[in-house]
Amino acid sequence: MWALRVLSGPQAGSIIELKMGRNVVGRAPHCDIKITSPGVSKEHSEITVYKDKIVVTDLKSSNGTYLNGVRMQTGLMRLGDKLGIHDILVDVIPAPEVRAQAPRQSAAPAPMPYYGGAAPQMPPQYQQGMPMPQGMPQAMGSAEPGAAPMAAPAYHPGGLKAVMDRALEYIERVALPGVYKLATFVEFRMVLLGFVVLFIFVTTLLSMIPMIQISRASIINESKRRAASIARTVATINQSALLQNSYSSLTTNQAEAEDGVKQVLIVQQSDGMILAPASRAGTTPDLPFVHVARREMRPQAVEVDSSTIGASFPIGLFDPNTGEQAVKAHAIVLYDVGSLAFDDGRAISLFMQTLVIASLIGLLVFFFMYKLIEYPIVTLNAQLDTAMREKKDNTEVDFMFPALQALVGNINSLLTRYLHGEGEQAAGGGGFVNRDGEAENIVQMIGFPSIAIAKDGRVIAGSASFGQIARAEMNQIVGNMFQAIPDAALQKNLEHLMNKTRENPRVIHTDQLEFSGHLCILSCQAMVSSTGEVDYFVITVSPTEGGG
Repeated sequence: MWALRVLSGPQAGSIIELKMGRNVVGRAPHCDIKITSPGVSKEHSEITVYKDKIVVTDLKSSNGTYLNGVRMQTGLMRLGDKLGIHDILVDVIPAPEVRAQAPRQSAAPAPMPYYGGAAPQMPPQYQQGMPMPQGMPQAMGSAEPGAAPMAAPAYHPGGLKAVMDRALEYIERVALPGVYKLATFVEFRMVLLGFVVLFIFVTTLLSMIPMIQISRASIINESKRRAASIARTVATINQSALLQNSYSSLTTNQAEAEDGVKQVLIVQQSDGMILAPASRAGTTPDLPFVHVARREMRPQAVEVDSSTIGASFPIGLFDPNTGEQAVKAHAIVLYDVGSLAFDDGRAISLFMQTLVIASLIGLLVFFFMYKLIEYPIVTLNAQLDTAMREKKDNTEVDFMFPALQALVGNINSLLTRYLHGEGEQAAGGGGFVNRDGEAENIVQMIGFPSIAIAKDGRVIAGSASFGQIARAEMNQIVGNMFQAIPDAALQKNLEHLMNKTRENPRVIHTDQLEFSGHLCILSCQAMVSSTGEVDYFVITVSPTEGGG
C-alpha cells in the first residue's frame, strides 16, 4: 500500500496512509485526507489508488493542483513525484516503510518546498547533511538527472477480488487483443455496430427459449381445460341413459367431432370394459390412464405424454344403501396438445417480429452510444486545434471518464511544454521544455515571499508578498533584469547568492538581510536541466527563528 508524506505547511512531516480506490483531499471534515491550509479548497483534489498506478485528479479547485510544478487536471503520480495541493507539497512513499519510519519523520521540521527541474530534489534538511531516511535513496535521493521515476509495485489483494482481478487480467491478455485488432481492419463504427447486431441476434434467439417454454405451459393448461370440459359434457349427456342401463343410447359422436380430440370412451367402473362408442363396445382399452381414472374416481386432467392430455369425469348414481353417489362409469377423453401448439411457421414469424423490434431499439441505442463515444473526442480535437492556433495551453472535457481525463491532462501538459518551450527547442535544447511555466508554478506554491530568476538574470516570476518586501510591483519587474528591483541591498544579496549557487548548484545557499527591522533569511536553490546546467534560480525570504 501507499501513503502521502507532507513536505511543507503546518502538517509537514506527517504521513497519511492511502486506501485503495478514491481518496478525497481537501479542508472539509469529510475528506479522506484533510489538509489544514487556507488556500486549499474544501474538496481540492482526489487521489485514486489502483493496483498498479496512482491517478491524481483536480476537483476544479480555486488554486489548482500541481504535479512536479506543472498545473494539471489529471495525471499519473509515481515515486519521486512532488504533488502540490495549492501551497502544500506532498509525495508518495510505500506504506510499509512509512510505518517503520513514522515516529522519526513526524518530528522533522517543516521543510521549504525546493526541487529541481530535471529530477525531484530532496527536502532541504536532507540536502544539508542530515541523515536520509531509509527508502528515500531508492525513491528520490539517488535519482540521476533525467532518470525515469521508479514504478509503483503492484498491489495484490486476496479473496474474491483476487479471483476477479485474475479473470480480468486473463481477458485483457487473451481475449481483448483480438477485439482491439478488429478496429485496425474495419472502421470503428462498423466494429461497434457489429457487436450491437450480434447482441441483438443472440439476445432475441435466447429470448425465444423462455418464450417457447411459457407458451407451451399455457398450451398445456388450455388443453387440460378443454379436455376436462369435453369429458364433463360427455358424462352429462350420457348420464340418464347409463342410469337406465340403456347402453345402446350412449353416444360420443359430438365429442369426437371437437378439434384436437383423439379418443372419447365411456368405460365401465366395475370391469373396465368399453360401453361406448358402439364400435369398441365390449373390449378392454389398453390405456394406463383408464386404470388411473377407475382407481381415483374423481374428475382429473393430466399430461399422458408430451403430445396428449387425458381427462376423465365419473358418471354416477345415488346409492340408497350407502346414501352416497356411486360411480358406475367414466367419460374418458384423450386430447391432442398439438392442435393448440405453434407450428414452425408461427414460431419463425414470432422470432422475426421480435428480431425486428429488437433491431430498431438496438440501432437507436447504437446511435446514442456511438455519439457518446464520438462527442468527447471531437470536442477535444476542436479544442486542440483552437489551442494550437491561438497559442492556448488548456483543453477541457467534463466527462467523468478517468482514462479520458488522464488523456486531457497529458495533452495540457504537452501543450504547455510546446507553447512555452519553443525558444529553447529552436536553440537546440531538444524536446519540449516549459521552464518559465514551471518557475511560475513553483513560486505560487511556496508559502514564503519568493522570486524566480533565469540564469541570464531575467525575472521570470515573483509572488505578491515578495513585491511588498522589495517595495515594487511584480508586474513591472517580471520580464526585466533583476537589477530593476529598487532595493539596492536586496539586488546585491540576490547577485551574491546566485553566484554562489552557480558554483555549487546542488546545495541550498543562504544569506541574511534585514527588512523593516526584521532579520530574514534568503535561500537560493538552482533548478538544473537534464544536462546539469542551471536553468533558473528560486529565491525565498523567510524569517529567522524567533524573528517574528
